[in-house]
Amino acid sequence: MKIQRIIPALLLAPLSLTSLLSCNGTSVDTIKAMESNYDNHNKTIELIGEFDAPSFTFSSGKSKTMAMNFVVKPHAISSEKFTAFSVILPVGTENNSVLFELPADQKNYTLKNFHVIDKNGEKTNLDTHTTFKMTGTVHYNELEKPEAERDKTNFNYKITDVTFEKD
Repeated sequence: MKIQRIIPALLLAPLSLTSLLSCNGTSVDTIKAMESNYDNHNKTIELIGEFDAPSFTFSSGKSKTMAMNFVVKPHAISSEKFTAFSVILPVGTENNSVLFELPADQKNYTLKNFHVIDKNGEKTNLDTHTTFKMTGTVHYNELEKPEAERDKTNFNYKITDVTFEKD
């Protein structure tokens, strides 16, 4: 009787592990491609991961956008991370935006100071490490220069027209 239960469990274990390990490879591949070629220029991409605070923030309250980071992992139990930089979000309380709240007496910011409002209007604090499905259009700064002046190894990009929702 126990053998009848063990055999199916042994067969299902590798399948479960395989599906867990390959759950986010497409997002990782997309980021790797964005950092190594211009194939995604002016194309809409989709990534699954979580928003992270930018490396720095604006110094005045007049900025209308903020370049956020978006972190993806190859799979749920991985410590390896890939980051899409310059995910441009409007600052405010509208859908698909970021809200940065830093008390006047606080000098350093943490994830607790950032909230994102998804396409459904749901406000989420970044400190919860929520997974989102994000889409946006990739633009390479280098391709805006005349062809003779381009550095073919510079793959700096920005992602605009961003929409996102909880995954």
